[in-house]
Amino acid sequence: MPRPLQNGMLLMAFAALLFAGMSALAKLAAQQVPSSEVVFFRSLLASLILLSIHASRRQAGPWLGKRKGLLLLRGTFGATGLLLYFFALDGLAVADAMLLNQCSPLFVLFLAVPFLGEKLRLVQILVVPFTAAGVLLVIRPDLNLLNPYGLAGFASAAFAGAAYVCVRKLTRTEPSETIILYFAVLSTVISAPLMLADFQWPDGATWLALAGVGLLSVGAQLLLTAAYRREKAGRVAMVGTIGPVFAGLLDLAIWDRLPDWPVLLGAILILGSLLALHRQGRRSQPDSPKSS
Repeated sequence: MPRPLQNGMLLMAFAALLFAGMSALAKLAAQQVPSSEVVFFRSLLASLILLSIHASRRQAGPWLGKRKGLLLLRGTFGATGLLLYFFALDGLAVADAMLLNQCSPLFVLFLAVPFLGEKLRLVQILVVPFTAAGVLLVIRPDLNLLNPYGLAGFASAAFAGAAYVCVRKLTRTEPSETIILYFAVLSTVISAPLMLADFQWPDGATWLALAGVGLLSVGAQLLLTAAYRREKAGRVAMVGTIGPVFAGLLDLAIWDRLPDWPVLLGAILILGSLLALHRQGRRSQPDSPKSS
């Protein structure tokens, strides 16, 4: 693998870019079909792609993986977080739900200490408020979030953080495709009854958008899992907060929405926080996990 792609934080940045693209396509598709339908087809296509990748390998291992219990836990955490996020979208502005879901790196930072044995360094603690402030400036949510939908959005971040911690632990023994497959299959199964209850047949353009959502989600998940394989969970998770910056660029390209000064200031805070994490990561490189 080329040397730049061995950097877990860089891989996570690419994953954030694909997630932003996936979200833009999902937003376009959701204008024609219910959000539960977008989740279902995203997860179904991801499952089929991952199964095809596994079947094409000459020396493919067991499909169910070695640590089935932890894989099921990761898939359940991920699927539950996804469903909670879409429930939050039913009652909140998209910006509000995104902000709450962006809290997941904060959960990862602190969950990684007791469950992964990682040390919480001073620079990681110091960048948390700056990163949170940057995300706040980029998304600028309303302040009235203490309601069932707001609590669901915050809970989705907690479940996402727990899922990412499971990913970090699973990368020591499981292939990336197996880890993602559990999440995709469980999300498909759980979203199926919600989709069938309000199914609407997509038109041609919407089918293309749904296909793009599925393809980008697989690519993003593969990059995310590779990032957790090569770098400590806390630093990798914080890189994911760059996603709103990419989303802002897509807003400009697709919906012709120009960023104003709060968005630009937020981008500076986020990128500055990531730079601080990267510099700290280079100084502590001997303690970083090896690529496997």
